[in-house]
Amino acid sequence: MKIISIFLFILFSGTILNADLLKENFITIDLNSTSPKALIDFESDNLEKFIKLDDNDNGIISWKEIKAHKEEIEKFVLKHIEIKVDKKLCQSAVDSFEVYRRVHQSYIKIYLSLSCDMPKKALFLKYDLFFDVDKDQKAFVKISDQNISTPTILSSRKVEVKLKLQKESAWSSFLNFLIEGIWHIWIGFDHILFLLMLLIPSVYIYKNHTLYPRRKFKDVLFEILKVVTAFSVAHSITLALSVTKTVTLNSSFVEVAIALSVLFTAVNNLYAFIKHKTWIMAFLFGLIHGFGFANVLHELLVKSGDFIAMLFGFNLGVEIGQMAIVAAVLPILYFFRRSRYYKIFILHGFSAITALISILWAVERAFGFSILPF
Repeated sequence: MKIISIFLFILFSGTILNADLLKENFITIDLNSTSPKALIDFESDNLEKFIKLDDNDNGIISWKEIKAHKEEIEKFVLKHIEIKVDKKLCQSAVDSFEVYRRVHQSYIKIYLSLSCDMPKKALFLKYDLFFDVDKDQKAFVKISDQNISTPTILSSRKVEVKLKLQKESAWSSFLNFLIEGIWHIWIGFDHILFLLMLLIPSVYIYKNHTLYPRRKFKDVLFEILKVVTAFSVAHSITLALSVTKTVTLNSSFVEVAIALSVLFTAVNNLYAFIKHKTWIMAFLFGLIHGFGFANVLHELLVKSGDFIAMLFGFNLGVEIGQMAIVAAVLPILYFFRRSRYYKIFILHGFSAITALISILWAVERAFGFSILPF
């Protein structure tokens, strides 16, 4: 217990130290002028992996040091953004460069002028700033003019997007975020592993401290539905609370807590200290996972007119993504539940591997460095 307490103390100490580390960039395409413009907003510490900004090596990047490397920063950023209109590349040039401070971090805004015709129907954006060294980086993109607000998300898995120059209907926003929700759960390895750690033991029942395979498929299905429903209800509650700013948690804390939730469920599969009513465990940890989903949505939803449609679409997409995973995995788990290798390789072996992965995730997220490639 002492070892576990020390481990958690170190993790959350690292979380506090890295609490203000921004994992997002913000891109706004401005079509209000006679020619297109763009704004890129990001946290300056991200640049340290590419450009040495801390000239006096005191561990603090000052405004003076950032401005001393202004041209170098501008050239670096321009290499990672492309905007095309009618398949023609817009020539980007820096209009202005602004440094500002939020809490304990310095941030940079770079305003770009784009030498190209004003788009009529759509423009194409390619953006990969910091994606190659930080798989958790995301870029929130929107078009801003009097009639258009089209938010979208770019990441290391999606670096290009076609931005349509028309106001989306609530139905279109719903469909777009429905797809975003499905995709988010399918590429969210931590959410998938958490779900699998709940599903794997559901084909068994404990009697007299011994595991026995459930006899009927309907019993397995009912157990899984309880677990998945509890998880879904919980993360839906906190997702709504978080994106409406009713309840907010530090994003770094949430990401570490999600990794620890995966660790807890994996260890429970190995030692089974919670043998019954695992749906309660799914509900409690689902509350934490909901805050994780909200981290992706918050900056887009709060600035969008179709808030309800997007929120509902994203949440439904997450549910569809989850049910697709359940539908794919459940028949396999049920078929092999009586095999003597199920407990060895799936229940215990896979859970042990997952426990190790989740520990590494927790360390990565607490201290802000990469160990795993996913």
